[in-house]
Amino acid sequence: MTALLRTALLACSSCATLAACDPSDERGSKAAISDEEESAFVTSLREIEGFWLIVRFEDFEPSWRNGTPWRSAYLQIDDGWITYSIGCNRSGNSASLGSDGILRDTDDGSRMQTMQGCGPDREARDRRFFAFFASNPEVRRAGTGRVLLKSDAGELVLIRPELWRQTHKPDLSEIEGRWVPQMSTNYDGWESWGFGIGENPGVVTIERSRVRWSQCSDLPIAIRWTADARLAARDAIDANDCPAVARATKNGPGAIMRTLTASPAVIRTGVDWIALVDGTGEKGRRLDLQAEESVLNPPPPRLCQKGTFRLRRHLPRAAKAELRWRWMGPQ
Repeated sequence: MTALLRTALLACSSCATLAACDPSDERGSKAAISDEEESAFVTSLREIEGFWLIVRFEDFEPSWRNGTPWRSAYLQIDDGWITYSIGCNRSGNSASLGSDGILRDTDDGSRMQTMQGCGPDREARDRRFFAFFASNPEVRRAGTGRVLLKSDAGELVLIRPELWRQTHKPDLSEIEGRWVPQMSTNYDGWESWGFGIGENPGVVTIERSRVRWSQCSDLPIAIRWTADARLAARDAIDANDCPAVARATKNGPGAIMRTLTASPAVIRTGVDWIALVDGTGEKGRRLDLQAEESVLNPPPPRLCQKGTFRLRRHLPRAAKAELRWRWMGPQ
């Protein structure tokens, strides 16, 4: 993806996606930053390139408890371009870091952004968050895997995704039970694409020593629960040995079985939701599952505002043709 294409920020607008109802756990996330840790300036964007999750902006800590999905509050740095979101709209700008550790715009100061309706509180936070990047914040290391951006406009604390996952790993007791697969999503940085599992998803039962999928009951997966919250398969199993996968005409069964046999990490993503992750917090695939009880007895639907998007900079036709952004699932 070229730097030009990164200026095209499309809206993740659908209420029907799990992202509106499937956010992640940020318990105890506020970073404790010592004076010594704050003393190290970052003097080049190359030092901190990649995908970061937001631990805190001002006094807001993204969490599934406050309606912010996992991986939806982030900052990504790539080739002198920064893309960012605090859980609602997305924006971005070109920037650089100098020897003084100050983040500065390298273009005309304009901000591309999506225009999704998220309610007055979240939209107001968006405005403050986007304006923060024009306030020339200083950038400092804040301990292992953490970065602090600070200016008169506020503070922003970032964390590497795998460190976040290790900090917020669930107990096995939280995820034991019966779960209904709902969506499979691939993701790479802030981009993601995927599909709903569709009809007859079956039930995944997570037990202390095994995982079973009702559509493939003759092929239980012996597992052990690891210290880093993974369902580690004790034996190698070929997903195609499952008859439901072998005879499937759609991708859902294969996505379920391949994820279950991949020793996935488990992330708590809501009161009645978990995600099984094959890969890292920056790049991989996820399988979202909903507690069977909440599927059988669903809560009243949440009201969402219709989303729209606006591109604030003209893109050449060739760039538009090359753009392949697809957003079909939770981030």
